[in-house]
Amino acid sequence: MGELTQTPARSLVPGKWAWPRPHLGVWLCLAGWSLLLDTGLLKHRALAGPYAIVRAALQDLRTGSLLVDAAASTARVLAGVLLGFSAGVALGLFSGLRPARNEQLEPSLDFLRAIPPLLVFSALMLVFGYGEQARVLTIAWAALLVVSLHVSAAVASVHRERLRTLRAMRASPLQLLRWLYLYELLPACLLSLRQALAGGLVVTVVTEMLVGAPHGLGTRALSAQIAYDAPRLYGAMLITGVLGHASSKAIMWLERRVLPWRKSAQM
Repeated sequence: MGELTQTPARSLVPGKWAWPRPHLGVWLCLAGWSLLLDTGLLKHRALAGPYAIVRAALQDLRTGSLLVDAAASTARVLAGVLLGFSAGVALGLFSGLRPARNEQLEPSLDFLRAIPPLLVFSALMLVFGYGEQARVLTIAWAALLVVSLHVSAAVASVHRERLRTLRAMRASPLQLLRWLYLYELLPACLLSLRQALAGGLVVTVVTEMLVGAPHGLGTRALSAQIAYDAPRLYGAMLITGVLGHASSKAIMWLERRVLPWRKSAQM
């Protein structure tokens, strides 16, 4: 008999939709949060309930300020991650294709990974000033180090016997990339891209808060903190979480489309 595969739980009553289990905890937390504030069991001016957060968000949506801030942060993340991802793939290939070269570069890369991106941001501000260049390059710096680590490890893990066999068959570098390295590189690239997007969002919001950008979720959170506007502060936090979750789900969707062999191997 074949192995039994797990299937999502469905409602026992025909025609009724089953509550999505992955989001059940979120809805329970929101309900408990709202109940504590509405009943007065928990009172503090620094706290805001879901209703107040949604009302403030709807007001800002009508004025357009919320969309401008979310779009500004998203654009910074995408620009920095795209730049860092491209450089990270190139650096990972350069390092991983030769084991001796990888051994020489890895200590230096480990040293650079230990430097917090915010310290790099401070140094870049001395060079580029307080504009967008320092912020985007900091995001790219963080993404580059993450991507290069995964790519170099993936390339270095290629089966050596297969590599020698293909070289004996006089395979060209492009053929080696297509027949051998690509199957190791694609999962590593998508995993590192997922991590780079999550880290890039964190770096973006923090740098926006450190040095006042004209627009952005970090700027919105800092302004709400200064004004003691709890609904907008928590709203900025929730929107940041939604953006990070959406980017993660997008990469997971892309993995299922680009890496069909991994899905079949797990079944």
